[in-house]
Amino acid sequence: MVQCIFGKSVMKKVIMKKAVMAMIMGAALLTLSSCGQAKNLEDAQTNVLSSTAEPDGSTAEPGGSTAEPGGSIAEPDGSTGEVQKIQNDDIASPDLAELENLTGEYEYLSDYGTGKLMIQKSSGGYDISDYESESSYRFLADSSNIETIENNRIYVKYPEQVFSDDTVNFNYYVLEYSTDEISVYYGESGFEETQLLYCATKKIEARADAYEYEGEYNSYDINEPALEIKKNDDETYQIQIDLFRLWDFYDGAGKITEEGLEFASTGPRGNEVNGVIKLEEDIAVVTIFGQEWLDFAGLSEYKFYKTSDIPNIDDLLDSFINGLANAVDSEDSASTFSISDLNMDSEEGDAYSIGEKVDLDNDGEDELIINGPYGGIYLDERDDKVYEFAAGEGTALILSYTYYNGAVWIMYSNRSSAGFEFYHMEKFEGADNLTAEMNFGEEFDPDNAEAGIKYTLNGAEISYDEYSELCSKIFAAEVNTN
Repeated sequence: MVQCIFGKSVMKKVIMKKAVMAMIMGAALLTLSSCGQAKNLEDAQTNVLSSTAEPDGSTAEPGGSTAEPGGSIAEPDGSTGEVQKIQNDDIASPDLAELENLTGEYEYLSDYGTGKLMIQKSSGGYDISDYESESSYRFLADSSNIETIENNRIYVKYPEQVFSDDTVNFNYYVLEYSTDEISVYYGESGFEETQLLYCATKKIEARADAYEYEGEYNSYDINEPALEIKKNDDETYQIQIDLFRLWDFYDGAGKITEEGLEFASTGPRGNEVNGVIKLEEDIAVVTIFGQEWLDFAGLSEYKFYKTSDIPNIDDLLDSFINGLANAVDSEDSASTFSISDLNMDSEEGDAYSIGEKVDLDNDGEDELIINGPYGGIYLDERDDKVYEFAAGEGTALILSYTYYNGAVWIMYSNRSSAGFEFYHMEKFEGADNLTAEMNFGEEFDPDNAEAGIKYTLNGAEISYDEYSELCSKIFAAEVNTN
């Protein structure tokens, strides 16, 4: 009784192959894919296989005799599907240099989900594996199974079944390759009868060294830094692009995809502009998408050369200071202003000036204080934009901040009338998350002088001592930003 030895279960593989072949025969001529239509490789294969080495070193011509069971291996034209005898003589090795550029993982759609075709370098040459699913495969081949490589095709003669008497059943695969795609053809009786199984597309992994993008790049036009890329802790990127005398992308935010470092930023008309950065060694090629940009600039591709692995990138608050970023108005999100819109002339009494960076909203990150009239303006950075967080608005709303009960509070003061003081305080945990408010003040009613001064806290009347104690805590820690 002949014993069969299989890489997987015999019945499972036989049934699977029959099902695959039935499906191929019924649909091969209708199959369309990104790699092209199913086609006959007979013409090309006739040339490739016209002189394929026999196991004993002799050369078999196409159309040669069919090997009898127990005899030598059949000619590479696959003229027999019978069980064939393995010889131990060395087969002439094909040139494997072509495989160097094909190594990697390719994906295709299979009946079991996403299949993968893998070409990997090994100690013995190269391994070529076809996994229909995580638990099943078509073939697990190595360099010894490759008959020849020619005309962008790899010819694999795969031992499907190996018997205990050293005889073998072969299947035949042709892998037709281009830059990023491989079309796989399959046949049972020979290379010239193979039909298209599938087209696989190379899977592009995110770079292991994602910091490769990070750094400072100079413009070819002005030979000065014009592209800064900085990687954030959350795997996103800050991107600043200075297109000389054209436009500054100061708030670019990006992420690595299969296409490269894709980013979005604010364009000349306030709309979002998208683009991608690709590396060509130390050259960053920036492509900006969209007809709106093309109409504005007349050009969509820009190149920069790397000068440093360390980016000299401003945070957005610094970008505002340097005139590279606008701030969104707190009362109208569609409106923005720049530092050039503020009177920064220090000679004038109502001028603005750059103040400190302080964590005004208790989120662990500093906000920027622009000192100025009525307490100036407080700016916050979030969602890759600069926002007006708080602003003084006349004598009835003079801006300052203070420390109270272990947190920073924004305070608006109103001392616009004689005998009247009113204060409103706000505590944030993040500039867009107001968590507490407090109102207090004092008021003298001249029409009711006998009543004296009225002190209130959150609408309730309190005593002078309570009010005095509260004020002593709040005003002792107040910081004026006029």
